Amino acid sequence: MNAGIVVGMDVVDLPTPVVVIDRDVLERNVSAMSSYARHIGVALRPHWKTTKAAEVAQMQVDAGAIGHTAATQAEMLALAAAGSPSVFWAYPPVGSARIDATLAAAGATEVIVGTDSVSAVTELADAAAMRGLAIPVRLEVDTGLHRTGVAPDDAVTVARGLLGLRGLRLTGVWTHEGHVQGIGADGPRRHEAGLAAGRLLVQVADVLRAEGIDVPCVSVGSTPGVRSAPTVPGITEARPGTYVLGDENQVAIGTISADDVAIAVHSRIVSTEPAEWAIIDAGIKAMSSDGSTHGDGRIGTVVSDGGGVVVTGHEEHGFLRGAADPHVGDIVRVRPNHACGVMNMHSRVVVAQDGVVVDVWRVLARH
Repeated sequence: MNAGIVVGMDVVDLPTPVVVIDRDVLERNVSAMSSYARHIGVALRPHWKTTKAAEVAQMQVDAGAIGHTAATQAEMLALAAAGSPSVFWAYPPVGSARIDATLAAAGATEVIVGTDSVSAVTELADAAAMRGLAIPVRLEVDTGLHRTGVAPDDAVTVARGLLGLRGLRLTGVWTHEGHVQGIGADGPRRHEAGLAAGRLLVQVADVLRAEGIDVPCVSVGSTPGVRSAPTVPGITEARPGTYVLGDENQVAIGTISADDVAIAVHSRIVSTEPAEWAIIDAGIKAMSSDGSTHGDGRIGTVVSDGGGVVVTGHEEHGFLRGAADPHVGDIVRVRPNHACGVMNMHSRVVVAQDGVVVDVWRVLARH
């Protein structure tokens, strides 16, 4: 993000491209999800990869979140340093760097590690045991995404293997029902897929308990599935992430209202030649190249006057098609496909209320 941004500045005067977060919408989203989790009787552990902002992590805890979910070792360490009361690292801790990071973070806060195999945590278990630690671990179960996760029929065998490792203690099962998003805008089918994922995870937990294995936590996690999977009796925790900012993909499939999207990439038109499209100064380095659930290849949707779609992008050029009477210098606000990817592209983001800058936040733990 460019220098020269100060509190009190009008957002129309911001150097572009820049990520602008509407604080009122963000706070409303944080409050609404916390209220929902309380209503359905599950703990809320938001996935922090969406914002990577310490300020948002604190907002979520203040609203009732029990801690956070992290995807990378850098996120885990940043959350521990920021004072998160509990961090679930939903990624196999393979390699010495991840093992060292886990042990370091565990000295500052509770760290829970996710795994789908014994081999992925054997070295961590040995290192923890040498230090007299017992790191909590959760067994990942594949409920349909087919990315990582043990097959449900193999869960007992892997769980028993985990119980045999000194330095770890098995505390639950978890899944990421990410395949729910792939169903798209078919709300009833998407809802049923989320319920099916939650039911399968609960079934696995019940089988483990029948084998004498304690399973206190049964955790699901996604924004597209948050209105379904956590409502299954027996689920104890929900881990949505994108809800806090929203994005175009969630709007397109109907999981988030357009009014609940807190993030936009502000850009300017820098060329109207050739007339086939206008060029904005937000390319894939500002927007990311994450795919669209619209199925048309767009990298973002214009939400400011003039409309249009950012149909593709080069590194510093966005190709805007369908804008009404575009002129060089016009400000264009773009709702990006995927908020998490966009935040990772920027070192700082602007926070605004009523069109005025009220804060500038660092984006932590970027790749």
